[in-house]
Amino acid sequence: MSAGPTELSGIALSRDPAGDRFLRVRLFDQALGLQSALFRLPSKRGIKSVPPDLFDDLECRLNPARSGSSIPFVAEYRKLRAYRELAHNPAHFLSASEIARFYLINGDHLLDPGPRLQLLRSALDSFSRALLPKVVLLKLYFCFARDEGLPVRESWLASLPSLLAEEASKVLSLPVTESGAEPIKIDFLVDGLKQWMNAETELRVE
Repeated sequence: MSAGPTELSGIALSRDPAGDRFLRVRLFDQALGLQSALFRLPSKRGIKSVPPDLFDDLECRLNPARSGSSIPFVAEYRKLRAYRELAHNPAHFLSASEIARFYLINGDHLLDPGPRLQLLRSALDSFSRALLPKVVLLKLYFCFARDEGLPVRESWLASLPSLLAEEASKVLSLPVTESGAEPIKIDFLVDGLKQWMNAETELRVE
């Protein structure tokens, strides 16, 4: 049986208790895609290590999985970036959480996780500049589907009414700082793209 990874590097997407002493964190790694690791919780004996927060960008050194566990334990980690600003804006945090769920659902079997991690980092960076957080969501869904080789432009975009297709093309081509689209139109486009992915592709969106 091949040995598991000794290092992980990526974005923390979920945190769940794993007994009384550990936290199970699922992160999207640059080489392996979606992975799980166990972080020790602080104890009353003075352990000062603090588990990462959601959306922290991490480099982790792992210990081999202990007997009876298939999830590796983190020996130490370094935080490259913390997206703490997301917690201060509920709308931004909600859209970022939708992106996290999308990666948690679809991130297991990607052939080339590296570009998808770069897309995720770019999306998280964009929230601090976006006029509308759902524009970030729309652009991520579109780029993810496109980069997976799916006909998102030829099928979904081409199926929109002409005025709405023109609006969508404009939003997708402009930086997030310049998108002046109406929120109701962005909501419609995001919902439509999610429906298209669920109906026409193997990607799943909640």
